[in-house]
Amino acid sequence: MAIALELFPPTEQSNTSLYERATTEDYALDSYQNLLFSVARFREVTGHFPTRITVVGYAMKHRRYEELHRKALRWPIDVEYWKYFGIDMEDEEERERAIEG
Repeated sequence: MAIALELFPPTEQSNTSLYERATTEDYALDSYQNLLFSVARFREVTGHFPTRITVVGYAMKHRRYEELHRKALRWPIDVEYWKYFGIDMEDEEERERAIEG
């Protein structure tokens, strides 16, 4: 889908496309592991740790990521190093089920 939408154009700095640099992390079982394992996967692929982290997730999980997961990794809260973009669910019934779960 990302290829069809041309979300992987060549970068200005090199001829390597974002597609060739994209990777996945397939082992996380919860939100903390999503964050932790993604940082580890970044290091595995690039050879160094990231300088900043951007998380896109449910708005209701913002506090959990910022106050617990980020803190557990001892990651700085500064906007320069950490950003969380919360997405709200439009379907109220679906949102309530997610909160309950």
